[in-house]
Amino acid sequence: MAEERDLSAFDAIDFEAARQRLEGVVERTELLPFEGGEGIELRLKLENRQVVGAFKARGAWNNMQRLTEAQRAAGVVCTSSGNHGKALSWAAAKAGVQATIVMPDDAYPNKIAACREAGARVHLAPGRMAAEELCAEFVADGLVLVHPYDAPGTVEGAGTVGLEIAEQWPDVECVLIPVGGGGLAAGVSLALRRSLGWDVCILGVEPQGAASMSRGLEAGVPVTLEEIETQVQGLCPPDSGALNISILKRTLDRMLTLEDAPIFHAQKVLARAGETVEVAGAASLALALELHSRHELPAARDHPLRVVAIVSGGNPDPAQFAALLEDQS
Repeated sequence: MAEERDLSAFDAIDFEAARQRLEGVVERTELLPFEGGEGIELRLKLENRQVVGAFKARGAWNNMQRLTEAQRAAGVVCTSSGNHGKALSWAAAKAGVQATIVMPDDAYPNKIAACREAGARVHLAPGRMAAEELCAEFVADGLVLVHPYDAPGTVEGAGTVGLEIAEQWPDVECVLIPVGGGGLAAGVSLALRRSLGWDVCILGVEPQGAASMSRGLEAGVPVTLEEIETQVQGLCPPDSGALNISILKRTLDRMLTLEDAPIFHAQKVLARAGETVEVAGAASLALALELHSRHELPAARDHPLRVVAIVSGGNPDPAQFAALLEDQS
């Protein structure tokens, strides 16, 4: 799908600078071997074990370190269904900055509580669109927006995941990335292209019922979804980011969608292996299992295909996760 290989438009996105800002604050997460089936050597990038339980800590802290003194004094705001809000609450508290988090009222209660416990001012809105509108009002009043996915600082932070993958397994041949607004996918894809070039296959995955990135890539601009029909919280923004669409049109090989069922199944597989993971965090493993079962992964050479699946978050709804562990089916 990558339409052109000139990435110079994104030269200002500096992953090495982000890595230096994150040094000693976030974890260099493990790349864990995992059973993926015959003909595949699968490893999981365990961002569910990251600070605050998600890759979002990287972008949140990177953004905090890019603020001017005037911006720090004004305070920061974001809209989030959970992990970005939790990460920004943590990062702001650590930096001594007041955070305001606007969340849809159907966000997981544990994520709402985590933001409040970190000292953020939390406002609930009736749905994602209403949350976006309320957040815009706070920005108009002078708060500094830290966008959950569509901002250079967010993409820079997320892209350090890609730097680590390239260093931990330079022979990787295929990388699978969960996609919501696209910050993780854009950052990782751009970092991998810079580090490993064009031989590595990069695939994104999002729920069929919230395919905003697929729609955005087709149109070349963000497309606002009229309806969101998925239970995979964390991968269902009303639209995807313009910056991320621009990056992914140049760096991503394919954007794929999955029904909810295989994503929930992959969460169960990870839970039974001892990993605490939210549904959205299991999407890349779900894609690996689905493509393997359909024989649709890139052709292996004289060895099992070397695949990384990024497990993006480990903050499940406690009740949902407990029921998952009890389900023996």
